[in-house]
Amino acid sequence: MTSSLQIRPASPGDASIAAKLMYATMGSLADYLFNRDIPSIEKALAALFSRNAGRFGYQLTVIAESNGEPVGMLVACEGAKLNRANLKTFPHIFPVLGFKHAPGFIFRGVTLPGGAEAEKDEYYLCNLAVVPSAQGHGFGSQLLQCAEQTARSHGLSKCSLIVGSHNDGAHRLYERTGYRVVESVPDHNEIPGYYRMVKTLQIS
Repeated sequence: MTSSLQIRPASPGDASIAAKLMYATMGSLADYLFNRDIPSIEKALAALFSRNAGRFGYQLTVIAESNGEPVGMLVACEGAKLNRANLKTFPHIFPVLGFKHAPGFIFRGVTLPGGAEAEKDEYYLCNLAVVPSAQGHGFGSQLLQCAEQTARSHGLSKCSLIVGSHNDGAHRLYERTGYRVVESVPDHNEIPGYYRMVKTLQIS
């Protein structure tokens, strides 16, 4: 059964729930990039979110609510603006992570394997997650529909995303809603593998 959602722009006050959802969708990639324990990673993500740190910032985020409670999140931007969002992240890395952890985070981030995250003609879904207690109600599909509507409003005919190769549930959801794998990157030492998936939209 699909329940209705209210989707609103995020604000700095959403940092705590956004950090938990962001970690949920990043999973082992967050473990690799931050190289810290989960509470420390979520604290860093919350700080980056509230500082509006590029791709981790609240201005690229919408929050999904059901009965007034947050149940999901989508972070997304036009593929043509993704590099700019990445660059806007860097000034916040040292203030948030400190000089002990920031250099390693930056090095691991810029040396990730694989091709471009997104093409310029795509609307890129950086992070999409639903809280565990709200899963199974169609909220993930509704957030995907929201992304597609936004893509069309920007004149884009494709949506794209990256999903961990071990995240079978999310992979099935994306395939079921029309996404197809266009690139597969295998596990490499500590670096988790992933699929890059793209959906071509019907433009009315």
